[in-house]
Amino acid sequence: MTFRALTLSALLLLVCAAPALAATARDLSSNIRIDGFADDFAIDEAIFGYNEIVGAPEEPWDDSKWGSNEDLNQIYITWDAKNLYIAATGVIWNNNMVVLLDVINGRGLESMVAINSWRRNFQFDTVGSALGNGFAPDLFGATWDGNTQPHLIVQLDGNRVDDQVVGPTFRASASFSQGNLGRAMEFAIPWQSVFLASAGLGTKDTLMTVGGITDTLHFFPPGTKIRIAGVITAGGDGTSGPDIAPDNLGGTTDNSSALVFVDNWAIVDLDLLDDTGLGNGGPDGIADWDVSPKLRTSFRVRPPFLSKQFSASQITFDRPAFRPDAGERIRFSFQLDQPVNPNDPADANRVFGITAKIFDVRGRLVRTVVDPTRSALDPTNESIDQWDGRDDAGQIVAAGIYVLRLTVTGSTKRATRSFVVVR
Repeated sequence: MTFRALTLSALLLLVCAAPALAATARDLSSNIRIDGFADDFAIDEAIFGYNEIVGAPEEPWDDSKWGSNEDLNQIYITWDAKNLYIAATGVIWNNNMVVLLDVINGRGLESMVAINSWRRNFQFDTVGSALGNGFAPDLFGATWDGNTQPHLIVQLDGNRVDDQVVGPTFRASASFSQGNLGRAMEFAIPWQSVFLASAGLGTKDTLMTVGGITDTLHFFPPGTKIRIAGVITAGGDGTSGPDIAPDNLGGTTDNSSALVFVDNWAIVDLDLLDDTGLGNGGPDGIADWDVSPKLRTSFRVRPPFLSKQFSASQITFDRPAFRPDAGERIRFSFQLDQPVNPNDPADANRVFGITAKIFDVRGRLVRTVVDPTRSALDPTNESIDQWDGRDDAGQIVAAGIYVLRLTVTGSTKRATRSFVVVR
């Protein structure tokens, strides 16, 4: 049997043999061990299962661009009245694993590109995040190969984050050791920390009696959903990585310097029921007990599916030359190099960003136009895809030949075409 087949068999055994030792409950403190191994999580606490429609696992074991030694295999989630429990399993050989959590609508990171700690080359599809439809992580757990105490990184504001180590605000453990299988990163995060107490937010703590037990319960906005995605990254600042779970629509490459766009995530309903009697039969603001997290999990786009990495091609202009001093503009359009089908759920959700740079004949950059997110079904944006003939300082440029260079987020291919400015 090949090593690859042995790896697959081992991973399947790990998933299938996971004992049902834990389920969401009022108190899981005696069930969940934060020891860097996820064998105390139950199958119904696994985010990824089997997609019977396409006949394949929702998180393929062999989808990393760097091979099976750099692959995120599974994410587990469960909770009790005190803590959110997260585990991520897989293999990282001299690299990093990160699990991203979006818990509060209307805030969170737009990317990891410029944050002050754990800076990585990942950008997030934040469109609609104020309404809970996009992905803007508020915090993330992270570790590296050989580290036994993962960090919890919390967004404070903008690109400023608080890099926290294991202590009174959370418990964590990791056991990754190069190519060894069956290893994990685990967290027990108090609800106050999940909902950003260190950022000045946090939950409302109330002493009350439920089911004959008096305890301090931690309230959050009723009906809250947590959005989750995990990534494997290289170790250095400014790098990205070869694997994302769940699959992102644009895919990844084997180039760790390429920008990766995180545009798919799991969605977990924390609160649908009235456990306290305060919700009038509906959500009450605390995480529901005695429910299956797997049955509470959905995806923006259910994996697996074929990733598509777009590039721009066939730039066209509405005119060959224009006069900016007469108030004229030049408008451009382009095509994507792969077709999309509006009836395909994956294609219907694919988005991409563009960067259009304009150079003079000497190769000097004079203007940059950026649009971070647009739909692959409608790749044009007439209000942005134009130039008024002014440089980045707002001055009209000199007459001459200019070149438009267009790139799509994450692609290393460039489309170029020249045009003329007349004065």
